[in-house]
Amino acid sequence: MIIDLSDRKKQILDAIVSDYIDTAEPVGSFTITHHYVRDYSPATIRSEMADLEHSGYITHPHTSAGRIPTDLGYRYYVDNIMETKKVSGKEIALIRNGIRKIGTGIEEILHGTAKLISSVLNYVSVFVSFGGDKNKVASSGLSNILKQPEFNDISHARRVMETIEHDDFLTQILEEYSRKRDFNIQIGHENRFREMRDMSVVVARHNIYGINPGAIGIFGPTRMDYNRVTSILNCISQELDSIEREVINVRRD
Repeated sequence: MIIDLSDRKKQILDAIVSDYIDTAEPVGSFTITHHYVRDYSPATIRSEMADLEHSGYITHPHTSAGRIPTDLGYRYYVDNIMETKKVSGKEIALIRNGIRKIGTGIEEILHGTAKLISSVLNYVSVFVSFGGDKNKVASSGLSNILKQPEFNDISHARRVMETIEHDDFLTQILEEYSRKRDFNIQIGHENRFREMRDMSVVVARHNIYGINPGAIGIFGPTRMDYNRVTSILNCISQELDSIEREVINVRRD
């Protein structure tokens, strides 16, 4: 159950989520007081962390005194704390140049965009154009799964990779998650697909040339950098829209 948090607890949860995303290491009170929240004593931080854990927003692995976010903690962070990062000028130029090198055919757009996204974000990316019995699917970055410490166990990584290499399954996920929302973030156990419950899925609807229904999906660990993923996806969607409008105008002329 979502319980609203005080500003101080929000600061601490923000610190835990941000640090854990960066390091994949449980976060202790020392790290928070020295690098994130310097206005409160270590004892106050520890007390607030205990409250956050009691409320279900963070937990601690048995082998560590530090804390990590739960799925509920990530959800609260995404909905109530996270502010969308600005994409740097360098990355905007990289994305813009990358998209302009992609062809204008639907399959070229699908494959080129999926490859560009996976290279920028280092997660698995999928782009689907829905067409009833003629869905077109492009995916890229499957090997990025192996770069995530959550999947260091080879058997676990193999199960995950086998799950998300099936086009029909990926299409089903993106179709379901893009049906009611233009932008959808499903975290861990929120996923209605059992196979995805130790991962997160971010899906953005994108109609190619404005008329071909489609969706872009990002698959990664629950320790996904939601802020960066959201920013990059928004930027790529805007650049795709711009290129597609140019192509439409040229064809009309």
